[in-house]
Amino acid sequence: MKLGSLIQKEYILTGDKYASVMEAVDALIKLFSKKEKLPVSVEKIKEIVLERESLGGTVLPPGIAIPHGRIDGYEDILIGMWVPSKTLETDQGDVKVLMFFLTSKAGSSFYLPVLSSLGKYFGKEEFLDSLLGLSAQQIHDELNTMQIKKEITIEDIMTPDPISCTKQTTLAQLSDLFYQKDLSYIPVVDENNVQIGEVTIKDLFSKGIPDYVKRLGDVSFLKTLEPFEALLREEDRILVQEIMRPPSRKIAKGGSIIEAVMMITTKGVRHIPVIEDKKLVGMVSETDILKKVLRA
Repeated sequence: MKLGSLIQKEYILTGDKYASVMEAVDALIKLFSKKEKLPVSVEKIKEIVLERESLGGTVLPPGIAIPHGRIDGYEDILIGMWVPSKTLETDQGDVKVLMFFLTSKAGSSFYLPVLSSLGKYFGKEEFLDSLLGLSAQQIHDELNTMQIKKEITIEDIMTPDPISCTKQTTLAQLSDLFYQKDLSYIPVVDENNVQIGEVTIKDLFSKGIPDYVKRLGDVSFLKTLEPFEALLREEDRILVQEIMRPPSRKIAKGGSIIEAVMMITTKGVRHIPVIEDKKLVGMVSETDILKKVLRA
């Protein structure tokens, strides 16, 4: 199925007559209400969309806004589009293309496949720039060249080219990665990007606690950071190979999202390396599933 078959030409707005994302959304909602039988009022739809917008995160790089509303009693999917003549600056980031969705509470069977297709086709800034200033017919013609995927896999939600380290990385460098990249899990790879281990913040902390402290049991009396001092003195010398563990989890690019959810819930992990031909190609986390599936 082509993306153009789900987006009617009449639901493609162009030009600079809207000064904000919500102005364009309002126009699309009114257009929908004139042509479609919706189970709730225009005002209620606006309220639902604004509630979702208040959570943030609907303007994504490299410049696509994806506001949406999930409506009780509506089992279909409606998609509208606005392409301005020039980039719209917003608090969430620059907007070159807006795709507005109305769907059911659970999301129609097309919802996630369409989002996946948007990521594939609209993920390049030069493509978005090429749409600016086009007519509705020209844009619809472009949409008719885009195939919608039938299945959603790990590849559609993973973070590609994730942060990794080697066994020769120092604990000082590792600490910097955890801190600067806001991570808690990092895969360890060899010179061919094959995963050979993994390391977590807990592993780093454990290295900082001497054996005599671990044997104490009750350490509530320790009010200083003295046990950590040795780690801080030696962190430029100690290598990751001293604290890393063998890989304990992995998933393929073509794996299912439910497979990842089962690993997260049954194994108590938060991050899963994505492995293809033995090489690390991505990372999927519980946050990816929350943001890109449950709150997509």
